[in-house]
Amino acid sequence: MNTRSLVTSLAGGDYQDVEYTEEERRNIDLVLKFRSVSLEERAQFLKPGATVNRVGMASLAELSGLGMGGYRKDSLPDRHDVIEDIVAKADRVWAVWSLTATHTGELYGFPATGNKIDITEMAIWRFEDGLVAEHWYFADDFALLRQLGALPEFTDYAELTRGRWRTAE
Repeated sequence: MNTRSLVTSLAGGDYQDVEYTEEERRNIDLVLKFRSVSLEERAQFLKPGATVNRVGMASLAELSGLGMGGYRKDSLPDRHDVIEDIVAKADRVWAVWSLTATHTGELYGFPATGNKIDITEMAIWRFEDGLVAEHWYFADDFALLRQLGALPEFTDYAELTRGRWRTAE
């Protein structure tokens, strides 16, 4: 992905180069640790009663009726996430990452396709007492469904969006 952020980018620099408070640096470090462990291990970073307000690509769990069991270890076993950008302000951290993987097992009701998956995800975390109190996850569900073969492939995004977003002249 390697896009240039208007704020900071791990791909082209280091968040340490930005002037953050101690609290903000602690929160960023916690997010990086949180993201580096398995889903089962993440509980150690959560405040009791922590709220997940949006669950990213797991929103497909509701559509599939499989719940969180729709994402299994064999769904995307070679999953690799690269944090492209991370920003902190007071008790919150925002991050954007690219996810690449091979779809080798059932994923929210979609049988294995063998397709390479390449999508963008983002999250927001809010901290209390050094732990995650609330978190939100957003995934490019449209791109994921397209790559799983559930939606048609578009080849000309410029044509698809032409004239829809214009800047004032």
